[in-house]
Amino acid sequence: MRNYLHLLANITAVFKNFKYFLAEKKLSKQDSEVIAEKNEKFITKVGLVTTAEAFEEVKPLLQLQQQLKIAKSDFKVLVCTAKPASVEDERAIFFAPSEIKADGNIQNEDVKDFLKSKFDVFISFSKNDNKLKNLVFKCVKSALKVDHKKESPFADLTVETEDVALYQQEILKYLKILKQIR
Repeated sequence: MRNYLHLLANITAVFKNFKYFLAEKKLSKQDSEVIAEKNEKFITKVGLVTTAEAFEEVKPLLQLQQQLKIAKSDFKVLVCTAKPASVEDERAIFFAPSEIKADGNIQNEDVKDFLKSKFDVFISFSKNDNKLKNLVFKCVKSALKVDHKKESPFADLTVETEDVALYQQEILKYLKILKQIR
């Protein structure tokens, strides 16, 4: 019985990994050319991906919308969560692992629209490693991807810190250096 349960757990893990693999392939094909075009001289569209567990801590990053002088509707937030979350922000779009079907298709229309968006800056933050968040970060189209983890292979800019306020300041500093802030 114990071996059967162990085998079942392994099969389940392989199936979940395969679902993520298929989703990544489909998302990569939806717009095969890398889109890193800037709409204007300045940043006009920003995306943020985080987890429900980290959302309260990440709230200061939402202030970037005012600091970058962009419309609230142009600052999109995707919250990766495995269970219902009590996140209170009208911009938050929730994405659960169960919304990736066996064939790799994503069931949630809001998430599909989010992933089709082209961002000027895309920011990732959560202290815990999250496979769904990593999938989104890898597949989203953005001129500049920012992460706080050194080992993030898809980040264009890495700001190594667990302090959200410092992370926010550093992002603004680098965007000013790149002359992307009004």
